[in-house]
Amino acid sequence: MTARTPRNESQWLSAMAFDEQPLARPPSPPASGPAPGNGTPTRWVALTALGVAAVAGLAYWWMTRAQLDPLNPAPTVATEGAVTTHRPQRQPWELPGLDGSDSLFREAVAALSAHPLLARLLATDGLVRGAVLAVEQIGEGRTPALPLRPLRPASRLAIVGTESGAIDTRTYARWDAATRALVSIAPADAAQLYVNVKPLFDAAYADLGHPGGDFDESISRAIAVVLATPEPAATPELLRRPGYFEHTDATLRGLRPVQKQLLLTGPDNQRLLVNWLRQLAAALDLPPR
Repeated sequence: MTARTPRNESQWLSAMAFDEQPLARPPSPPASGPAPGNGTPTRWVALTALGVAAVAGLAYWWMTRAQLDPLNPAPTVATEGAVTTHRPQRQPWELPGLDGSDSLFREAVAALSAHPLLARLLATDGLVRGAVLAVEQIGEGRTPALPLRPLRPASRLAIVGTESGAIDTRTYARWDAATRALVSIAPADAAQLYVNVKPLFDAAYADLGHPGGDFDESISRAIAVVLATPEPAATPELLRRPGYFEHTDATLRGLRPVQKQLLLTGPDNQRLLVNWLRQLAAALDLPPR
């Protein structure tokens, strides 16, 4: 898998505003004349105003002290307890250089799944570079045809009709093996393997034009593109064009190429892939970007 993701983490800022209502000042007593009696409304208004002023003064003192007193900082998440993470810890693997990593990566993946189609994919060279390229292309909305060529089915797409018609749902089955090969590895195991060899992925990501980049960002972006693919309520209808098919529905026609390709795998395979990617993102604590 491969995909480009933003290099800068977005920052979430929050601010609390205090709206202070002005207090009405009681009218000044006359310069001369008898003082009002103990039970007059004027006296109670004055006493109330003094009470409000006292409370306001105490509140101001408390807020100022709370903001300026460095000896009693307000509790934070860090002081109340460490934030938990589901991401696995990196195991102490001794990693080779990127160009000599095929054997290690091939053996590690093969230990997690014996699916024959996955074994065909692992038989190629430049495995980490190919995985990084595939994820990068998916994040850009492109179909990773070259990196995942060993997974391409031999049969072709068919429609019910000559020049236009609904997808022949029997052709969805041609993607069953590829889908099951990709999801044959448990998401938790895939997360652990990725964490163990992540320096190799970061190196391949840097070679694609992201010096100092974190490949987590590319994975998040690719997953976001896949998850944004709609699931049509009915079987999509296609128009036959010279050498390709085109959706009759304008919304589906406007999707990115990799999203259109995902629809051609069929709703069952789409759900399997989406569910697997959600679990992988959760295992790595990677929100889709």
